[in-house]
Amino acid sequence: MAIGFAAALCISSAATDARAGGPCEREMARAARRHNVPLGVLFAVGLSETGRKGVLNPYALNVDGRTVLATDLRNAVARFAEEKSKGAKLVDLGCMQINHRYHGEKFPSVEAMFDPARNVDYAARFLKDLREREGNWTMAVARYNAGPTNVVGQKRYICSVIGSLVASGFGSWTSKARDFCAERTASR
Repeated sequence: MAIGFAAALCISSAATDARAGGPCEREMARAARRHNVPLGVLFAVGLSETGRKGVLNPYALNVDGRTVLATDLRNAVARFAEEKSKGAKLVDLGCMQINHRYHGEKFPSVEAMFDPARNVDYAARFLKDLREREGNWTMAVARYNAGPTNVVGQKRYICSVIGSLVASGFGSWTSKARDFCAERTASR
């Protein structure tokens, strides 16, 4: 799996900062520098999580696998409370889709989880920790979205992130990455 992602991560010098845009994007360069995470990796993960037309959504939720797009912070917090009261177990929040069940205790409140600065900074720190633990960016990205035993989910996510890297101008498809992702697609 490492070959496919690492081969695609040919960072373009033309793409040295996250795309100008919303509040999530404005936090990317700062968090990437602070935590020594490649900006392209952080941005591509964000695009894979909440990107719509190349822009990340600070008020996005994923509720047990279902996307919910809130219009503002108040609406996002209300939707979170409503979904939890209905029994939702896995709820991802904000720009980088931080899972409330597994990471909520790292934030002072649900509102703080939606704050783009805190959300993106936490995601960068988490990716850095995963990189240190796993030994490479490929497995760090794989573990960001899918647990250690979900190999199929990891491969799917790696290919999604590679696609986001390419679409955002931070990388390009290599033959190894294409083969890896084509192999993944064919085995479904």
